[in-house]
Amino acid sequence: MASDRVEVAVDENLLAELPKDGKVIEATSLGLSDWCDTTQYNKARGEGGLEQIRAHWHSESSVYKFIPEYIPRPVAFREYASQPNTYFLLLEFEDMIDDDIPPPETYMAVPSALHLRSAGKSPTGMFGFSVNTRFGNLTQPNSWESSWEVWWTTHMKFLLQREIVIRGAYAAEDERTLNFFLDTVLPRYLRPLETEGRSIKPTLCHTDLWPGNVKYKLDNETIIVYDANALWAHNEVELAPFRNPRYPLGKAYFREYWKHVPISEPEEDADSRIIIYLIRHQVCLASLYPNELKLRDAFLSNMRLLGDRVKDESQERKDVERAQVSFESQIAAPVPVGLV
Repeated sequence: MASDRVEVAVDENLLAELPKDGKVIEATSLGLSDWCDTTQYNKARGEGGLEQIRAHWHSESSVYKFIPEYIPRPVAFREYASQPNTYFLLLEFEDMIDDDIPPPETYMAVPSALHLRSAGKSPTGMFGFSVNTRFGNLTQPNSWESSWEVWWTTHMKFLLQREIVIRGAYAAEDERTLNFFLDTVLPRYLRPLETEGRSIKPTLCHTDLWPGNVKYKLDNETIIVYDANALWAHNEVELAPFRNPRYPLGKAYFREYWKHVPISEPEEDADSRIIIYLIRHQVCLASLYPNELKLRDAFLSNMRLLGDRVKDESQERKDVERAQVSFESQIAAPVPVGLV
């Protein structure tokens, strides 16, 4: 059917007042009023679409290299010949069913296989990824870094600063919570992974194995995963969705994973580390949906939880040291002469 839309020229004064984040590619007269001109302006905002398609191509291709039995085969990533500056990602078709969440032994076979096969095989030997990935329309920067603590801290500072730009400043108490998280909580739980003789190997992670990205194939026996935002990371990053109260996953899934992939040392810090990795997802979600007020509360609550754990540990150490000093002073006290 023919369109009544008519393209019109854009006045330079009007153009100067439009948002600067992009380029006007179309101005169309809509003819909706008898008293004035109504015009729709369409803008192209950078190369966000290209970046997103490129990120998924590299992510899916990297994951497919290690677990081809669990992921659709990436076929092509190209520009449309008929539509310049428009791109496609072509994957082999997999017939899936929207069924119940797979049980732990089926579900956790995927991250277990991916991590065991990829551990220590980062192309640079470092943490990061070859391209930036995307959380919705938000960039996730992935520069290379040899220290996991440094990589994660730098990454979280970027995400949190962007969240502030999008949603606005924190209340004073919440700002203290955030700063304590960055300055004290992160080094407390991440630094021990790489000190006192311990080390971790960069491992390829899918990073988004929530139930919506894990489906049974049509045979209802094997599963397929998709929508990867790949990252060479500490393997426990993959476990963040299983700590998320939004999903009916939990301890049984952790136990199944740890049957195949050992808990990183120190083992007693594992839950706190996984909450740290969950906070990354929660911060991105809060930035993606800025009008959902509870999303910021969700990650601040987890930051407070971890902050309280660190403070409790500090108090326990002080109590032990105080008891030790008291015990030593009693031993060193002079014995009364009459009792010799």
